[in-house]
Amino acid sequence: MIVEVIPFVHLPKSLSYFDYEVPRDLEEQIKIGQLVKIPFKGRQISGLVIKIKSKPEIKKNLKQIIKILDLEPQINLGRLKLLHWLSNYYLVSPSLIAKIFFPEPPKRIGKFKTKQIFIPAPLGIPRSNVSAIQKDLKNFSKSQKKRFLFYYQSQKYKVAFYLKVAEYLLKQNKQVLILESQISNIDLILPYFFYLFSKKIAVLHSGLSKTDYWEEWKKIQTGKAKIVIGTRGAIFAPLDNLGLIIIDDEEMPDFKQSDQYPYYDARIAALKLAKIVNAKIILGSQAPRTETYYGAKNKRFELLSSSFGIIDRPKTLLIDMRQETKRGNFLSLSDELQRHIKRALDKKQKVVLLLNRRGASTLALCRDCGYVFRCNSCESSLICHEDEKGKCDRLVCHHCGYEEEVPAICPKCHGPSIKFFGIGTQKVEREVKNFFPNARVARIDKDVQVKDLKFKIADLDIFVGTQFFIKSYLPQVENIGLIGVISADTLLFRPDFRSGERAFGWLTKIINFGGQFKCPVLIQTFLIDNFFIRSAVNQNYEAFYNHEIEERRGFHYPPFGEIIKLIYQHKNEKKCIFETNNLFKNLIDLFSKEAEIFKNEKPKIGKQKFISTITIKSSASIIQKIINYLKKMPESWAIDVNPEDVL
Repeated sequence: MIVEVIPFVHLPKSLSYFDYEVPRDLEEQIKIGQLVKIPFKGRQISGLVIKIKSKPEIKKNLKQIIKILDLEPQINLGRLKLLHWLSNYYLVSPSLIAKIFFPEPPKRIGKFKTKQIFIPAPLGIPRSNVSAIQKDLKNFSKSQKKRFLFYYQSQKYKVAFYLKVAEYLLKQNKQVLILESQISNIDLILPYFFYLFSKKIAVLHSGLSKTDYWEEWKKIQTGKAKIVIGTRGAIFAPLDNLGLIIIDDEEMPDFKQSDQYPYYDARIAALKLAKIVNAKIILGSQAPRTETYYGAKNKRFELLSSSFGIIDRPKTLLIDMRQETKRGNFLSLSDELQRHIKRALDKKQKVVLLLNRRGASTLALCRDCGYVFRCNSCESSLICHEDEKGKCDRLVCHHCGYEEEVPAICPKCHGPSIKFFGIGTQKVEREVKNFFPNARVARIDKDVQVKDLKFKIADLDIFVGTQFFIKSYLPQVENIGLIGVISADTLLFRPDFRSGERAFGWLTKIINFGGQFKCPVLIQTFLIDNFFIRSAVNQNYEAFYNHEIEERRGFHYPPFGEIIKLIYQHKNEKKCIFETNNLFKNLIDLFSKEAEIFKNEKPKIGKQKFISTITIKSSASIIQKIINYLKKMPESWAIDVNPEDVL
């Protein structure tokens, strides 16, 4: 008896499995989906049995498997199909995909930490919304469709609907998988699920210890867990009776693994898994991705809650910062925002000020020669960070973490005129403290350690934060009297086709928070007539979508085309340039009439390596033809299929 085994090692994409002979004493026990110990290149490693056959493909002396690690299969046929599909779709070896399907067992099983889940506060759903939830649940349960877009505004309404739909699936004796973009989002909904479903819950995310992760995995594998809540890696959880997948905040880029190989997208994997196992899938969002809403418009998704769970529109003011500078106010706080902050503080209410830029400035340059300070590793602009006295003492790269001291003179012309432009959270924090010296102010971003916060959340008056604060702390703040957006422009200048979509989505969520807290939202901008900002302020998703879909149609971006990004890294810059130019020429010769192909002119500097990229954009059919060509490419090239951005 012969078995095909995927070894758990990093293999080239051209290698997928190896034949092994099964010892006679194990023939009656061997099954597809089992993990086995095999000899491989002088080592003993684990592998996954994917096929059983009577004779090998090629007649030769085969090595024998050493032992069966688990008598019961560790992966069912549905997940095995997903494994092979992901391998083909992302052009990586099945061995690389197989490794992320199984957690690494801890060397020693330590003591499992008992979860402390606090009883959640009541959701406080209005009676009118309760009937709307029942209507949505009825539409979901009666529909013959398998794919749904749940478009909502109220966070409370969302949680209530997820609880109801999960309860419905459990009554059908089915399992539910909920994917969140961030660990902090899991923490927000977890108490409500534990309160209703208690020991039927399992949680999977990178913040767990190896022991805790293994225990949760085993809880799922044994069927004890009926509801799994996790980040993107939870898509590989061993659910054998899956009835529903929920992807919450489906527009978030975190669902795409972009920092390491394989560059898989949990949303795409979830859609495929749901199709394989005949499960339903819900994509939830306050501001859906353009391609998702396009799917709803074209009946590939059924739209839920397009008119239910709507919150009261908050008072939203747009402040033209060009007029502020004309009046001589060059600070980050407009006169109008200052008045609203004072009014909220007088009422003993809390103030939240948001800006998607850490540090004190966004650009450091020499006014004498125009030299821009850039990262030595990746060439991103360096950001000024201040010390406790408000003096700029460090230049930091927010892309790769590189930092250096601020020089006394320009390294190019040796002049003394080094200046800092733009605003970051440090600068805003300093200005707020100057304007409101009696207020208790805290800056909360990735640069601030939680232990460094001088006050508890409840003791603070004004919060200055980034997206990090929104995700991790904003839901904990009560009695908010004002939300201010220091600059709505920061997301608009990224040279990427999703920049408008992300700016619209970010502002939409902030405005919805204002509606939830029943407080005014003030948005400062130098681009008072910008379409994306205006659409968000008017809460007009349809106008945003109609504009965005036509832009994408004209430039053949998703959903009208697909993108592949090829990445080459080498410690020698000349080698990097040579290989990139060589492949680029071949692609142009073969596909220039059918696809748009472009490359970066100069390699970026990564961590001890130079990095070049080639981006290809075309229709799905042409992209598939290009993929077939790329299968023959050297392993030195990494392939990112449908990347989150094209930078």
